[in-house]
Amino acid sequence: MQGRRLQHKQTADAWSTDGVDLRPNLTIRINLGEYGSLGPGKIALMEHISKCGSITSAGKEMGMSYRRAWLLVDEINHMFREPLVEKQLGGAGGGVARLPNLARDVVARYGAIEAAAAMASLPDFGPLKVSLPAKPPTRSGA
Repeated sequence: MQGRRLQHKQTADAWSTDGVDLRPNLTIRINLGEYGSLGPGKIALMEHISKCGSITSAGKEMGMSYRRAWLLVDEINHMFREPLVEKQLGGAGGGVARLPNLARDVVARYGAIEAAAAMASLPDFGPLKVSLPAKPPTRSGA
C-alpha cells in the first residue's frame, strides 16, 4: 500500500529552475458530505497502521500525537458501514490494530482516484510551469 503518492515523472531537468524542484503533484480530498472527508492524512495514517500494526506507532511515525491519531481513527471508523481500523486494546505490549479488507479497498480506490486525477491533469501542468515567475516569491512573516 505504501508509495501510492504519485508525482509527474518527467525528467528533473524539465521541472527544475535554478535547482528548485517544480514537479507538480496533486492533493486529493474526497468530500463525502455528512459522512466526512477522506484525504491524504487519513489515508497515510491507515497505511502506517497497516505497516506498524499499532495506532500509536503509526502516529509517532507521522509525527502525530497519540490523541490526534486516535481521534482520526475514530473519524475513519465512523465514516463507512464497517470500521476501517480494527483495534484490540491490550496488555503489556500495547494494543494491536489492523486494516480489514474494506479498509484496504478504500485505500486502493483512493490511490486509483489520485492516479487518474494526476494523469488527467498532466496536459495542464506544462502551461502552469510556463506561467510561473523565474524565481519563487519570497515569503515574509512566516
